[in-house]
Amino acid sequence: MDRRRFIKLCGTTAALAGIQGLQVGQANAAEMQKFNRVKLVDDKGAPLKTSSLSTTEAYIFTYPFKGTPCFLINLGSKPAGNVALTCNDGDYVWPGGVGGKGTVVAYSAICAHQLSYPNKEHTPISYMGSESSKVAGRAGVIVCCEHNRVYDPAEGGKMVATDKKATPPLLTIMLEHDSATDELFAVGVLGGATFEEFFKSYKNELREAYGTGVAKEEMADTTPTVLLSQYTGVCDRC
Repeated sequence: MDRRRFIKLCGTTAALAGIQGLQVGQANAAEMQKFNRVKLVDDKGAPLKTSSLSTTEAYIFTYPFKGTPCFLINLGSKPAGNVALTCNDGDYVWPGGVGGKGTVVAYSAICAHQLSYPNKEHTPISYMGSESSKVAGRAGVIVCCEHNRVYDPAEGGKMVATDKKATPPLLTIMLEHDSATDELFAVGVLGGATFEEFFKSYKNELREAYGTGVAKEEMADTTPTVLLSQYTGVCDRC
């Protein structure tokens, strides 16, 4: 990726109204990587509205590439934000949610442990919005049943402490909320991106699902966003 497309998170504050993730940086800060500004729409192409989002289940969309799935989650209550996190690229601060009530967040749906991800036949990773996770002992968490990794979407996607080896936070998908229209846009990513590793690990599967080279194409204009249960055939619960 061209270095000119990166914005260094540095200084004490960086305020940009409506943008999720443009906040405090540090000397060894991770960088926010900008991609196309893409509107989230429903399966009929109508703009998604934050006021109509379910709080019991995650939505799924692809960003920043056609083959990289993401979770859109309405937490129901506003997270505190300003969570200090660390990834392989350095330290960064997750500022919280967006939307009219500040309850909407988004993360890569690719597990930060061993890159498990949702496809149309099956997903080992999902958001337990109202159902309690057996592994976590509570609801409101993202759980990957492949190796029982638990992430807290209200805390920047950081791994919840378990008996498992520590795993980096899920990659944050930067969201912009238009307060006039209640529409959502994905504008970039923050945290430890593993896209090249993901494309390499699932080369054959992604080629079969999207066609040769298509999975690596950057999203533009709009990205269809549907409930995870409508996207995949089987959703693991653990």
